[in-house]
Amino acid sequence: MGIFGGGRGQPPGGRAAVVKGPRPAAGAVQQVPCDRCHVAWAKVEVITGAGSVFLCSHHHKMHRNTILAAGHRIRVAAL
Repeated sequence: MGIFGGGRGQPPGGRAAVVKGPRPAAGAVQQVPCDRCHVAWAKVEVITGAGSVFLCSHHHKMHRNTILAAGHRIRVAAL
């Protein structure tokens, strides 16, 4: 019975198991990892014509002049 239950990944009967854990607080902002290193949390959002790019403070400092020269806007990520 592969992917529709009874096999690996799902319990018999085809129903997905309910995962219980802590819920985020109301109004809490989810943290986003840096798009460059994927290790640190993003501190700024670079708004480009193609979409947003999130950068940690290290990569923001490294690429700030290039970002501004390209005419992109920089917004501080909500903490």
